[in-house]
Amino acid sequence: MSRARVLAEKILVADDDRTTCFAISSVLKKAGYSVTVAKDGAEALRNIQKRNFDLAFLDIWMPKLTGLEVLARVRAGESHPKIIIMTSDGTPESVLRAIREQAYEYLSKPFPPKEAVGMAERALKQNASPPIEVISAKPHWVELLIPCTREAAERIQSFLMKLETDLPDDLRNTIGLAFKELLLNAVEWGGKLDPNRKVRIAHVRSSRMLLYRVADPGPGFSFKGLTHAAVGQPGDEPIAHVNVRDQLGIRPGGFGIAMIRAMADELLYNEAQNEVIFIKYLTAPTAASGTAEIPS
Repeated sequence: MSRARVLAEKILVADDDRTTCFAISSVLKKAGYSVTVAKDGAEALRNIQKRNFDLAFLDIWMPKLTGLEVLARVRAGESHPKIIIMTSDGTPESVLRAIREQAYEYLSKPFPPKEAVGMAERALKQNASPPIEVISAKPHWVELLIPCTREAAERIQSFLMKLETDLPDDLRNTIGLAFKELLLNAVEWGGKLDPNRKVRIAHVRSSRMLLYRVADPGPGFSFKGLTHAAVGQPGDEPIAHVNVRDQLGIRPGGFGIAMIRAMADELLYNEAQNEVIFIKYLTAPTAASGTAEIPS
């Protein structure tokens, strides 16, 4: 690690639990970062206002000011380090407030201290991009506009999966994988990885179903023209798209839509196919005529 990086990358760790604070700050120092610690929210805010930190790890439930209160005040101030929220409080309300206040990431306690190093590396290597816009942040309805970058897609996928901790792990993993693929397709193909363009996503949760709606800013597509995807290949050449992707210099894959179809209970596209709805039923759908009943 270069001396320039060590001097440039300053991290604040704020947690009233001394053991946690020591463990996280120690591993970050060993990784070469310049680390300052704070024992409560008020001290954390004073430090951020006085120094230009690149990143801050904030516990939620600290004396004097909570981590989320510090986050809100930082957003309104002149210094804007990236903020990672840490807490054992995984309630939807806390996750959604972290999203609304534009936290970079949300770490659920307990976690191995070395995970903080990986999180810091990811956060600090990312260039600044337009903010995520919050349209709705209710537990049953989250709606966002995100810039068309892979980094934003991965961050939001991580946040939204924390809203589904009540689901069985295998179901949550399946839903998370499908949503991530839909979102990456939207930012890569619809948004052309242009951070000034936005993908609109909605996460709707009822007692009976989970619904994702993803609308990208592109003109849409036709399945018949998807030479780079498995779903567009003839039955006798199911992986012909691999060579096409290689020639175009596209990341390995191309099985996304086929995979999502297998995971979804319903997958619906609009006419232009630049908007898609993914539905997973959490209980068996009721229907009088073979179609799912829409919960009120």
